[in-house]
Amino acid sequence: MYYIYYMRLLTILIAGWLLSISNIVAVQAHIDGAMSVHDIAQESAPKASFEIKKDPTGGFNVHVVTENFAWRPEMASLHHVPGEGHAHIFLDGRKIMRIYNPWFHLNTYQFATRPGEQLLSIEFVGNDHAAYTIQGLPVGTEQVINVPNDEIQPNIEDDNRLLYGLIVVILISLILALTRLRQIARAADAQKDQIQ
Repeated sequence: MYYIYYMRLLTILIAGWLLSISNIVAVQAHIDGAMSVHDIAQESAPKASFEIKKDPTGGFNVHVVTENFAWRPEMASLHHVPGEGHAHIFLDGRKIMRIYNPWFHLNTYQFATRPGEQLLSIEFVGNDHAAYTIQGLPVGTEQVINVPNDEIQPNIEDDNRLLYGLIVVILISLILALTRLRQIARAADAQKDQIQ
Protein backbone atom coordinates (compact mmCIF):
# COMPACT_ATOMS: atom_id res chain seq x y z
CA MET A 1 0.00 0.00 0.00
CA TYR A 2 2.76 2.45 0.97
CA TYR A 3 4.70 1.30 -2.05
CA ILE A 4 2.13 2.78 -4.47
CA TYR A 5 2.04 6.08 -2.56
CA TYR A 6 5.84 6.35 -2.63
CA MET A 7 5.97 5.42 -6.34
CA ARG A 8 3.50 8.20 -7.20
CA LEU A 9 5.39 10.70 -5.09
CA LEU A 10 8.70 9.68 -6.63
CA THR A 11 7.24 9.92 -10.15
CA ILE A 12 6.07 13.47 -9.46
CA LEU A 13 9.47 14.42 -8.06
CA ILE A 14 11.32 12.92 -11.03
CA ALA A 15 9.03 14.64 -13.55
CA GLY A 16 9.46 17.99 -11.78
CA TRP A 17 13.21 17.54 -11.62
CA LEU A 18 13.44 16.68 -15.33
CA LEU A 19 11.35 19.70 -16.27
CA SER A 20 13.56 22.00 -14.21
CA ILE A 21 16.75 20.51 -15.71
CA SER A 22 15.40 20.99 -19.22
CA ASN A 23 15.37 24.75 -18.59
CA ILE A 24 19.08 24.74 -17.76
CA VAL A 25 20.12 23.57 -21.22
CA ALA A 26 20.95 26.59 -23.32
CA VAL A 27 18.51 27.57 -26.04
CA GLN A 28 18.92 29.94 -28.92
CA ALA A 29 18.53 33.47 -27.62
CA HIS A 30 16.73 34.85 -30.64
CA ILE A 31 14.97 33.49 -33.68
CA ASP A 32 16.12 34.61 -37.10
CA GLY A 33 13.18 36.98 -37.52
CA ALA A 34 10.41 37.35 -40.01
CA MET A 35 10.12 35.31 -43.19
CA SER A 36 9.37 38.36 -45.37
CA VAL A 37 11.67 41.23 -46.37
CA HIS A 38 11.33 44.90 -47.22
CA ASP A 39 13.17 45.32 -50.52
CA ILE A 40 14.02 49.01 -50.91
CA ALA A 41 15.87 51.29 -53.32
CA GLN A 42 19.55 52.09 -52.80
CA GLU A 43 18.79 55.82 -52.42
CA SER A 44 16.37 55.38 -49.49
CA ALA A 45 18.26 52.56 -47.78
CA PRO A 46 19.57 52.96 -44.24
CA LYS A 47 23.32 53.47 -44.11
CA ALA A 48 25.53 52.52 -41.19
CA SER A 49 29.05 52.34 -39.90
CA PHE A 50 30.52 51.08 -36.64
CA GLU A 51 32.56 52.99 -34.09
CA ILE A 52 34.00 50.22 -31.92
CA LYS A 53 36.13 50.74 -28.83
CA LYS A 54 37.58 48.06 -26.56
CA ASP A 55 36.03 48.24 -23.10
CA PRO A 56 38.76 48.04 -20.39
CA THR A 57 36.54 45.70 -18.33
CA GLY A 58 35.97 43.31 -21.28
CA GLY A 59 34.08 43.22 -24.53
CA PHE A 60 33.51 46.17 -26.85
CA ASN A 61 31.44 49.34 -26.74
CA VAL A 62 29.78 49.77 -30.12
CA HIS A 63 28.17 52.85 -31.65
CA VAL A 64 26.14 52.28 -34.81
CA VAL A 65 26.25 55.53 -36.78
CA THR A 66 23.19 55.64 -39.07
CA GLU A 67 21.61 57.68 -41.82
CA ASN A 68 18.09 57.30 -43.28
CA PHE A 69 16.97 55.23 -40.29
CA ALA A 70 14.83 55.96 -37.23
CA TRP A 71 15.30 53.72 -34.20
CA ARG A 72 11.79 52.91 -32.93
CA PRO A 73 11.95 50.51 -29.96
CA GLU A 74 8.37 51.31 -28.96
CA MET A 75 7.17 49.95 -32.32
CA ALA A 76 8.96 46.58 -32.15
CA SER A 77 6.79 43.70 -33.35
CA LEU A 78 4.15 46.10 -34.67
CA HIS A 79 3.31 47.28 -38.20
CA HIS A 80 5.98 48.30 -40.68
CA VAL A 81 6.72 51.97 -41.35
CA PRO A 82 9.37 52.58 -44.03
CA GLY A 83 12.68 53.82 -42.61
CA GLU A 84 11.88 52.75 -39.02
CA GLY A 85 12.80 49.72 -36.96
CA HIS A 86 15.62 48.16 -35.01
CA ALA A 87 18.62 45.96 -35.85
CA HIS A 88 19.86 42.43 -35.44
CA ILE A 89 23.48 41.87 -34.43
CA PHE A 90 25.53 38.92 -35.65
CA LEU A 91 28.90 37.72 -34.37
CA ASP A 92 30.84 35.20 -36.40
CA GLY A 93 27.72 34.44 -38.45
CA ARG A 94 25.41 33.81 -35.44
CA LYS A 95 22.59 36.13 -34.48
CA ILE A 96 23.28 37.16 -30.90
CA MET A 97 20.91 40.03 -30.11
CA ARG A 98 18.54 42.76 -31.16
CA ILE A 99 19.34 46.39 -30.55
CA TYR A 100 16.86 49.24 -30.31
CA ASN A 101 19.22 52.20 -30.28
CA PRO A 102 22.62 53.06 -31.75
CA TRP A 103 24.70 52.08 -28.69
CA PHE A 104 25.31 48.62 -27.25
CA HIS A 105 27.91 46.65 -25.34
CA LEU A 106 29.20 43.50 -27.04
CA ASN A 107 29.89 41.12 -24.19
CA THR A 108 32.34 38.74 -25.83
CA TYR A 109 32.43 36.46 -22.79
CA GLN A 110 28.71 35.85 -23.30
CA PHE A 111 28.63 35.56 -27.09
CA ALA A 112 32.07 34.66 -28.50
CA THR A 113 32.76 30.94 -28.81
CA ARG A 114 36.36 31.26 -29.96
CA PRO A 115 39.18 33.81 -29.70
CA GLY A 116 40.63 35.74 -32.63
CA GLU A 117 39.28 37.74 -35.54
CA GLN A 118 35.52 37.57 -36.02
CA LEU A 119 33.00 39.41 -38.12
CA LEU A 120 30.60 41.70 -36.26
CA SER A 121 27.67 42.62 -38.48
CA ILE A 122 24.39 44.47 -38.25
CA GLU A 123 21.21 43.97 -40.25
CA PHE A 124 18.48 46.60 -40.26
CA VAL A 125 14.93 45.31 -39.85
CA GLY A 126 11.52 46.93 -39.85
CA ASN A 127 9.24 47.17 -36.85
CA ASP A 128 7.79 43.82 -37.95
CA HIS A 129 11.27 42.13 -37.83
CA ALA A 130 11.43 41.74 -41.63
CA ALA A 131 14.88 42.59 -42.97
CA TYR A 132 15.53 45.63 -45.13
CA THR A 133 17.14 44.43 -48.36
CA ILE A 134 18.44 45.88 -51.62
CA GLN A 135 17.89 43.39 -54.45
CA GLY A 136 17.72 40.57 -51.90
CA LEU A 137 20.89 41.51 -49.97
CA PRO A 138 20.56 42.60 -46.32
CA VAL A 139 21.10 46.27 -45.50
CA GLY A 140 23.66 46.90 -42.77
CA THR A 141 27.38 46.95 -42.17
CA GLU A 142 30.14 44.74 -40.82
CA GLN A 143 33.56 45.00 -39.26
CA VAL A 144 36.18 42.54 -38.05
CA ILE A 145 36.97 42.54 -34.33
CA ASN A 146 39.69 40.66 -32.47
CA VAL A 147 38.36 38.75 -29.45
CA PRO A 148 41.02 38.14 -26.77
CA ASN A 149 41.67 34.58 -25.51
CA ASP A 150 40.49 35.40 -22.00
CA GLU A 151 37.15 36.89 -23.13
CA ILE A 152 35.31 33.90 -24.55
CA GLN A 153 32.54 31.78 -23.06
CA PRO A 154 33.53 28.50 -21.42
CA ASN A 155 33.35 25.31 -23.43
CA ILE A 156 29.67 24.35 -23.39
CA GLU A 157 30.42 20.70 -24.17
CA ASP A 158 32.28 20.34 -20.86
CA ASP A 159 29.30 21.79 -18.99
CA ASN A 160 26.93 19.37 -20.74
CA ARG A 161 29.05 16.35 -19.81
CA LEU A 162 28.91 17.40 -16.19
CA LEU A 163 25.14 17.84 -16.43
CA TYR A 164 24.66 14.43 -18.06
CA GLY A 165 26.87 12.77 -15.46
CA LEU A 166 24.82 14.38 -12.70
CA ILE A 167 21.60 13.13 -14.31
CA VAL A 168 22.96 9.56 -14.48
CA VAL A 169 24.05 9.63 -10.82
CA ILE A 170 20.67 10.95 -9.70
CA LEU A 171 18.77 8.38 -11.78
CA ILE A 172 20.83 5.52 -10.34
CA SER A 173 20.22 6.88 -6.82
CA LEU A 174 16.48 7.05 -7.51
CA ILE A 175 16.41 3.46 -8.80
CA LEU A 176 18.24 2.26 -5.70
CA ALA A 177 15.86 4.23 -3.47
CA LEU A 178 12.84 2.72 -5.27
CA THR A 179 14.24 -0.78 -4.85
CA ARG A 180 14.79 -0.18 -1.13
CA LEU A 181 11.25 1.24 -0.73
CA ARG A 182 9.85 -1.82 -2.45
CA GLN A 183 11.75 -4.10 -0.05
CA ILE A 184 10.47 -2.11 2.93
CA ALA A 185 6.89 -2.24 1.62
CA ARG A 186 7.10 -6.02 1.10
CA ALA A 187 8.52 -6.50 4.59
CA ALA A 188 5.73 -4.36 6.07
CA ASP A 189 3.09 -6.34 4.16
CA ALA A 190 4.65 -9.63 5.31
CA GLN A 191 4.66 -8.40 8.90
CA LYS A 192 0.96 -7.45 8.63
CA ASP A 193 0.13 -10.91 7.31
CA GLN A 194 1.97 -12.54 10.25
CA ILE A 195 0.09 -10.40 12.80
CA GLN A 196 -3.30 -11.32 11.32
